[in-house]
Amino acid sequence: MNVSRFMRVLTQINSNEIILSRKSNLFKITRRWFGIRAAVSDDNESLEVKYQKRTDKFPLVWLRDNCTCENCFHKSSQSRIINWKEFDINIKVNSVEAKDDNNIEINWNDNHKSVYSWDWLEKRSFSEAGQEKFLKDVYMPTKKLWSKNEFFDILRSYEYKDIINEDEALYNWLKDLAVYGVSLIKNAFENEKECQKISERVAFVKKTHYGESFYVVAKEGTNNVAYLSNPLQLHTDLPYYHYKPGVILLHCIVQNKGKGGGNLLTDAFYVAENLRNKNKDVFDVLASIDVNWLDIGEEDGVPFHKIHRDPIIALDSHGNIRTIRHSIPQRDSYFTVNIEDVKPWYKALKVFVDQIYSNAAHFKTQPGDILAVDNTRLVHGRLGYQDTKDVKRLLVGNYLDWDEIHSKLRVLGKRFAKAS
Repeated sequence: MNVSRFMRVLTQINSNEIILSRKSNLFKITRRWFGIRAAVSDDNESLEVKYQKRTDKFPLVWLRDNCTCENCFHKSSQSRIINWKEFDINIKVNSVEAKDDNNIEINWNDNHKSVYSWDWLEKRSFSEAGQEKFLKDVYMPTKKLWSKNEFFDILRSYEYKDIINEDEALYNWLKDLAVYGVSLIKNAFENEKECQKISERVAFVKKTHYGESFYVVAKEGTNNVAYLSNPLQLHTDLPYYHYKPGVILLHCIVQNKGKGGGNLLTDAFYVAENLRNKNKDVFDVLASIDVNWLDIGEEDGVPFHKIHRDPIIALDSHGNIRTIRHSIPQRDSYFTVNIEDVKPWYKALKVFVDQIYSNAAHFKTQPGDILAVDNTRLVHGRLGYQDTKDVKRLLVGNYLDWDEIHSKLRVLGKRFAKAS
């Protein structure tokens, strides 16, 4: 054998060191073990998993509950089927071992075996960074709040034909809507079905007692103040719904050509967070006292009587703002609070109203524009206007639910998130 042409590969098992050698032994490559390792914690409640330089801890009860074998998990429906009537929340480990570089196998004390990959575990990390990544990248995009001076910087415009025909444009439009609470579509056809087509590109229209679509046009004898030509105060739509519409789509078909008719928009989350930071007493009142929101009337011969109780600023379990409800016309005269809270609440409301107006951005949609507004976050209004004999301002709108928008974002995000 010609030794000078011979290459020998020696793998040293203990150190996993690979030595490449020729006659002159010109080079040597050393590789350390980077595979998965796992051990039960000292308190016998968690599994400590090490992978490369990272260590994560996973509760045993959570691991057993989330076994993905065919007896515990139905793959095609992505659903847990483990029998919880017989589930032991004090489950323990008999043994754990690495199956290969990426997978560990646990032998439980109920004689069940589970296999977990590092890829699967890493995505479900209980670390603060891991959970923040899930909340931002999968659950929903992080909101970016804005003042009126930033409005024209954050307002993004998209072409109607692109939203209809291109999934990536649809994804980017919805992402901007989720992040900023507002986005604009340009050059829609000037007929009454375009909002519905956009909604159906996402999911389906949210129907209310006003139907699937509503028409914003000045008319006599209306049961809704939005259908007057007077100034329309800043508000959120339908606060009397327990699950109020998440997004408003407003398609401008005819715009008055004179003064007035312009849009007002305020990021009420921005206002509320400013109050939290600078006027905490006002914030606490608005976030703690329930208001009775009311709508009574009749639409197309069908009577309705809606009531919902919630504060103007509703918080989630972590103290983050979940939704804003505000509508002067739709506050009930029934105010079911302690009488001592009435005047402080009105004082707080006055501060809030002053702030949303001082932070309102002014602009005016044109025929062919479809304005999308986050109805859980922004308040919107309109300047008064005067119709002419030949031109009557007309907008057509409908609603979407955030559940459907976030679902569409997650589906499209698998294809476009990195590219956007």
